[in-house]
Amino acid sequence: MDLLREIKILRQPLDTPSHIRYQFKSLRGSSHSWALSHLQKEVTGKSILDVGAGGGGIGLTISSLQPKSMTAVEIDTRAHKALHKTYNLVVTDLDSLQEQDFDWIVALDILEHLPNPEEYLKNLKRLLAPGGKILLSVPNVAHWSVRFPLFFFGSFEYRSLGIMDASHLYFFSRKRFKTLCASLSGAKVTELSASIEPFELALPTWIGESRLYRGFIPIRQWCAKTFPGLMAYQHLALIEAFD
Repeated sequence: MDLLREIKILRQPLDTPSHIRYQFKSLRGSSHSWALSHLQKEVTGKSILDVGAGGGGIGLTISSLQPKSMTAVEIDTRAHKALHKTYNLVVTDLDSLQEQDFDWIVALDILEHLPNPEEYLKNLKRLLAPGGKILLSVPNVAHWSVRFPLFFFGSFEYRSLGIMDASHLYFFSRKRFKTLCASLSGAKVTELSASIEPFELALPTWIGESRLYRGFIPIRQWCAKTFPGLMAYQHLALIEAFD
């Protein structure tokens, strides 16, 4: 991928189809790589629900591990044709799934687009099989890239992608995210983590793949996990049902 194409991806207009606008990021330290690190250990023979599936990168990556079934929820019907190639079932909302349950629910960067994230999370919990797990991510509105422009220049500008995506209805700090997760009855948070910025999408390939750049990734991950309020690009949570 050349630099001009990478910049073009970052500047996609809001009406761009979701499977094009929201790119699958298997980059080390991303929310997708974190989710896959869990799924790839336990996905065989399990039922998977991918909420906000976009281009289906999660499903495509784990399909060779023989999950029992894979279902995608994607509100943008323009993405459905591509998703049908990977998922057993593709629907536009959770109401179509009330008679089903799932071992794993993946909901990455979904809650911030909703007017009532708490209610939606409760609806996800109802779709979990006993002992099922939910993988969540939300952007961190207190990230340094938002804090510093606001503090020094009074700038709080919406973008077409990222933390300040113009389609976001809800903003999460670390504390607010933890409170939301803890409010879910019949489940417990077993892991809280953090992602790092996907700088690779805005850098020339030769820099993003260089040994020097990759050498800084563990340091950035340590910073994000140690100082998540300031350094986490996204807040991540693994939630397990116990009833």
